[in-house]
Amino acid sequence: MKKLIILAIFAWLFALPALFAATIVGGSVCVDGLVTSTQTVITSRQPLFSWEYSGSVSSFTIVVSADPLFASTVWNYTGSTTTANTVNFITRVPYNIDTFATALSAKTVYYWQVTIYDNGVSASSGVGQFTTITSAANLSGEKYDLAVDWNNPFNPSNSQITKFRFIAKDRDRKLQLRVFTLSGELVTEWPEQTAIQGAVYTQEWDGKNNNNEIVARGIYLVNLMDVGDKTGVTRKVAVVNGNQ
Repeated sequence: MKKLIILAIFAWLFALPALFAATIVGGSVCVDGLVTSTQTVITSRQPLFSWEYSGSVSSFTIVVSADPLFASTVWNYTGSTTTANTVNFITRVPYNIDTFATALSAKTVYYWQVTIYDNGVSASSGVGQFTTITSAANLSGEKYDLAVDWNNPFNPSNSQITKFRFIAKDRDRKLQLRVFTLSGELVTEWPEQTAIQGAVYTQEWDGKNNNNEIVARGIYLVNLMDVGDKTGVTRKVAVVNGNQ
C-alpha cells in the first residue's frame, strides 16, 4: 500500500471513510506534529500541517475558518501532488504566504477541512481544529533548537508552570527533552518523539521531578538531545520558592 505524507500549513483532522481509491489515515494527522494542538505558535511563521493518506492522489484543498460551519473562510488553498509510484515518498509542498489574504490571529480557535482528490474526484476528507498562540521563543538553530518561553523564573509552589519550545530545522529528527540539576542529576524526562521538520513543539513543566515532587529552588538545565547522533542543545531555567 502506497503511503504519502503531505506537509502543508494546517491542523489535525478526523478521518472519514474513503469514497474512492484514496484514504486519509487517521492518527497521523497533525498540526505542528501534534494530533491535537492547543498551542499552535504563529509568531513569525505559519503552522505546519500534515496528514497521511494511502492510494493515488492528484490534488488537495484546504479551507480554514474561524467559523465551525465554514460560513466564511480565512484561507482557501488548492495544491497538487502525485505519488509517482513511489512508496514512502515524502514531499514538502511550498507555500507562498502572500497567497493568504488574512493572517491568523492569536488566542483564536480555527476550524479547517482538507479534501484529497483522485484524478479530480473527491476521495476523502476530514475536519479538525487548532488554537493559536504567540511566542517569545527564538528558535534560530541550523539543525534544531530549544528555548524556555514561559515563566523563567517560575514558582511551582504557586502552581506556576514553564514552557519549552523546540524545533527540528533541517529534517525530521528523533528528539528527547530532559531536565537536569547543575550537577548532572536527572530530574525529569519526556518520551522520545519524532519531530517533523519545521514544526514548533511545546512541552510544559510543572517543576516536579520523576517522583512527582516539587524540586528545590535553583537553576536547572533543560536539554534537547538528538537520539540519533547523540548531540544536543541545553538551556537554563530557574525555579524560585520551590522545596527547600
